[in-house]
Amino acid sequence: MSNSVSRILVIKLSAFGDLLHAIPIVHRLAEHYDCPIDWVTQPEYVELVKLHQDVDRVIAFPRKGALKKSGAFLRELRKERYDLVIDLQGLAKSGMVLGLARADRKIACSVTREGAQFFANEQPPYTGGTHAMEILQDTLRYLAIDPDPTLYPMNWPEVATIEGASPKIGFAPRSRWPGKDWPLEKFIELGKRLVEERGASIHVFGSPADEDIGQNLIDGIGAQATSHCGRYSLPELGSALQQMDVLISNDSGPMHLAAAVGTPLIALFGPTDPAQTGPWGEGHTVLRPEPGPKGFPDHRDYKHLDNEFISRITVEEVVIHTASSLSEDC
Repeated sequence: MSNSVSRILVIKLSAFGDLLHAIPIVHRLAEHYDCPIDWVTQPEYVELVKLHQDVDRVIAFPRKGALKKSGAFLRELRKERYDLVIDLQGLAKSGMVLGLARADRKIACSVTREGAQFFANEQPPYTGGTHAMEILQDTLRYLAIDPDPTLYPMNWPEVATIEGASPKIGFAPRSRWPGKDWPLEKFIELGKRLVEERGASIHVFGSPADEDIGQNLIDGIGAQATSHCGRYSLPELGSALQQMDVLISNDSGPMHLAAAVGTPLIALFGPTDPAQTGPWGEGHTVLRPEPGPKGFPDHRDYKHLDNEFISRITVEEVVIHTASSLSEDC
């Protein structure tokens, strides 16, 4: 513990999965300095960050209508003077928040883009880690804080018990980019196999925009499938995923949320690199096709690719690894 720091501001604006990676980092800061911590994030994540037991104040960064709302945001940001401000994002927008905050010590992320480091007066050295969590841990090491253990001290809200036969198997079939999505017809075939061979109930999770997809899946799988698309807020989704025996997911926010709440995962990867964005922690299985003659697709191009590569993962592979995960969990 250190008493030289009395208040900290952390900047982590987005996205969903990256925000979850920051939760244990903030916890280790709170344990080390034993002081209040404020957090700047985008409006859609405010309620999620408020669940963090170590966070005192959450400040919403006006992603939309920034010019109109900038005055109110600046007043809220500069209400406190901080001993330490830490940018865990490493982009220009988070760097600008870092620059505007009132503090003597302003620490950039160890890996930055868009000139974010120029708003800081300190930058941790990059220690060579590839995973997003390892890069965030560079800041802890720089401050002489042990990054372990990785804990998620969140007050997840209670939700009603999800009804269904055991094992309860969750599907998270959609990410933000088509190239990362395993085909729906394979999810349907997988669901039918798991119902027939394991007596499972299938539970589809997604946003309100995924309601049609959820309906297509339950129409294809049958009466043992239920769609929960659009039913849960982000905080509630954490509690819902805790009720699953295993979640089968593309590289997406729900994948990282399941890892955070301790639900075993079968994570399906295509063009993105699991060494960089895979689920953090033990007890998870990552499936990715073997590279072709030209190697893996460039992970930086996933926004522009179709799902041909991830489609090479077979239903049989997922069935086998799901059975293994359920056996280990028993």
